[in-house]
Amino acid sequence: MAFKIPQKSSVTIKDPESLFRDLRDRTVEGLLAQQADMLRIYMDHVDKRDIALELPTGSGKTLVGLLIAEWRRRTKRERCVLLCPTKQLVHQVVEQAKEKYGINALDFSGSKHQYTDADKTAFNNCESMGVATYSALFNTNPFFNDVHTIIFDDAHAAENYVSSFWSLEVRRYEDKTTFDTIWQIIAPYTTENDQLRYDQANEGSLDTSFVNKIPTPYLLKCRTALTVAIDNASRDAESPEEYGYRWRMIRDHLHACHLYYTSNSILLRPLIAPTKSFAPFQNARQRIYMSATLGEGGDLERIFGRKKIERIPAPEGWDKQGIGRRFFVFPMRKWDEATSLSLAISWTTKFDRALVLTPSNRDANKVKEAIRALPATQSHTLFDAVQLEASKKSFTQAGSAIAVLANRYDGIDLIGDECRYLVIYGLPESTNLQERFIISRLGASVLFQVRIRTRITQAVGRCTRSSTDYALVVVIGDKVHQYFHMPEKRETLHPELQAEVNFGVDQSKVDSPSELGDNIDIFVDHGSDWKAADNYILETRDELAQSPIPYAISLGNSVDHEVKFHDALWAGDFDDALSSAKDVLASLEGGHDLKGYSALWNYLAGSAAFQANQAQVAQEHFAAAFSCASTLPWLKQIQELVSNQGQEVPVEIIYGERIERIEGVLERFGKSGSVKIEKYFQNIREGLSSSESKPFEEAQVKLGRLLGFETGNTERSGDPDPWWIFGRQGIVFEDYTATGDNPVVSKEKTLQAKAHPDTLAGEHPGVSFSVVFCSTSDKIHFAAEPHTGDVFYIKVDDFKKFSEECMTTTRSLWDAFREPGVIEWREFAAHKIAEARLGSDDILTRLTSTKLSSLAGGKSL
Repeated sequence: MAFKIPQKSSVTIKDPESLFRDLRDRTVEGLLAQQADMLRIYMDHVDKRDIALELPTGSGKTLVGLLIAEWRRRTKRERCVLLCPTKQLVHQVVEQAKEKYGINALDFSGSKHQYTDADKTAFNNCESMGVATYSALFNTNPFFNDVHTIIFDDAHAAENYVSSFWSLEVRRYEDKTTFDTIWQIIAPYTTENDQLRYDQANEGSLDTSFVNKIPTPYLLKCRTALTVAIDNASRDAESPEEYGYRWRMIRDHLHACHLYYTSNSILLRPLIAPTKSFAPFQNARQRIYMSATLGEGGDLERIFGRKKIERIPAPEGWDKQGIGRRFFVFPMRKWDEATSLSLAISWTTKFDRALVLTPSNRDANKVKEAIRALPATQSHTLFDAVQLEASKKSFTQAGSAIAVLANRYDGIDLIGDECRYLVIYGLPESTNLQERFIISRLGASVLFQVRIRTRITQAVGRCTRSSTDYALVVVIGDKVHQYFHMPEKRETLHPELQAEVNFGVDQSKVDSPSELGDNIDIFVDHGSDWKAADNYILETRDELAQSPIPYAISLGNSVDHEVKFHDALWAGDFDDALSSAKDVLASLEGGHDLKGYSALWNYLAGSAAFQANQAQVAQEHFAAAFSCASTLPWLKQIQELVSNQGQEVPVEIIYGERIERIEGVLERFGKSGSVKIEKYFQNIREGLSSSESKPFEEAQVKLGRLLGFETGNTERSGDPDPWWIFGRQGIVFEDYTATGDNPVVSKEKTLQAKAHPDTLAGEHPGVSFSVVFCSTSDKIHFAAEPHTGDVFYIKVDDFKKFSEECMTTTRSLWDAFREPGVIEWREFAAHKIAEARLGSDDILTRLTSTKLSSLAGGKSL
């Protein structure tokens, strides 16, 4: 007969450290020094509502979280849950809790309908702690609706998991009917260019990063129509299931939301998650945020919508020391991206398994294609995130395996021999439309510098999870390569990571792939040669210090007021929201790099004043947004809101949208060297010097892209040659590059040119095209003279001279360019374009200064 020992209401255990000694079934002998230190410091914060614990990757923060949860469960009779980003991590934590630490943690991954009655009873009766994903808490009917202690593991990675609960995204390719319905409602408040993007149903090669938003005063005008449309969509059985529960969370709070859109996606969400309004989160006695990198600048508070989170920094010594050892290799110091990727894939044969992290599915597919193209890796087994989510064992027990994961810089831990080769392919930047808007349209990338640094830090640590771990890390992709090669970026990294990266940068200065391969072999062997290198890294680490992110103090000071603003706005208290917005602006004063963010907060203050019926105050803040960042084309959308003050849109905005496109082109050229941009220039020169139509037309398309225009070409005979679009104006070319004796412009060519605007009207509705005949001939056939109409003419040599001027200006812009979303560069670019007389109107005037009919005065046949 088994004993039936009654469970006491609570037990007396001094602290989590004492609890650990009482865990008789554990296989771990003792706590690590940093774990014990953190648990002791925690006891000084045991009654705080929001606290954050910082422990470096691989230093054992999961055990710290488990012990705190189990101690509170036993001593305070609390329901405690530890939340992880992914199901795979839930399984991993539960397994470790039971097998290594002797803690009976319950696995609550998956749907709550799958939870067993026994597990639910044990949790609710405080007999066992639970482990679940973030989505198990952040949903409209959570099982964890009355939890006392919530522990967020990998809290730095939580933004999308938390904010998605208050976000509704409608994708054109998934639900065209709803997307089109919403678009028709917001269309009157979009820009002309955005309407063109929608009409063409294609973001285009230059607009892959395009995103815009509807100003709040206009969103309020269409709130009722939006509500009806989305209500109908959420009731439609064929609509995505997420419409229902996500729409319910924001439906009655559209006054506090923002509508972002591209030509293929529409997102409705608040700027900061209103967690204060969500009882299962707000009512917890304690919320603990665990992270390897807490960061500065208030980023954690913005992610979780908290005014202040008490931080417990990493224990003494960890400000210098890291976990494990990484050998960084940067093949792009010598070779281009494609060659570097091939090299990285070829090195997988030196390891049993490799992990490749990419920022997007498109990049992941590119990697998979390169793997299949290389004979040495064609037989390798490929794994994706879905397979690893269920269990990583199939991957870690396989030989010749490569896991390629898109946008998964967290949530996968590979320990020891499970994987010793990591490839970082691309920079983990913005992950949703709101981040994209703030970076690309507001020029406020400074806000996300902490978040980007955290993502990079987490990414490079996926395969070094203990002090004795080691892994090769190969970095590919111009933006991430440049990130590690900018001293001011490296200086913001942890000293140990700085030392590793600095060593890798130096060792990657080679002349042949075999030199890199030899260095990798030395690292893999981990013999005496590598020992000398490791000692060097340790010595240089002790000489380094981590620099703060620029303007982190100002951003940290403002976050309390930012959260107050959103809490008030969500509650409909517009006067209080306006007051908090003014406090934010006061905190941001004096920061030149914060101009874009200040523009946003002036806009938000104006929107709050607008809803508070303070029209004059609203106009003042909207006008102030212009003065903060006049090169932002997005500000054109609120021009009417300041019209009563006679505020004029600054000249720089005229160039704003073009500058954003130019920025995208220059970004693709990279900053690893001038090879890409000079090759692009050379292709233009060679094409414009060709007598063949195809290379000449391709050169015109390339030049249009360089100038920031929407551009394209058609291949069918008689159809228009290349076209450039800027707003509601456009240029369509008819090219005639014939050589030989006495070439003339024929009647047939003239009639073709004259018909081009009508041909393009269907594909580009609303655009007024000017026809420019670009020809090597200055003679026109007499039969063509009556048909020249409004066709303009430029000689090929003059067009080539124009193109050289364009390339000279573009080169100066590229020389000054560092990264996207920098207001200062955009201001420089606007003035440079104006100085070179390359504004859209300037170009149109130049290319249409001569009519084709003027050739009739010369010798014609």
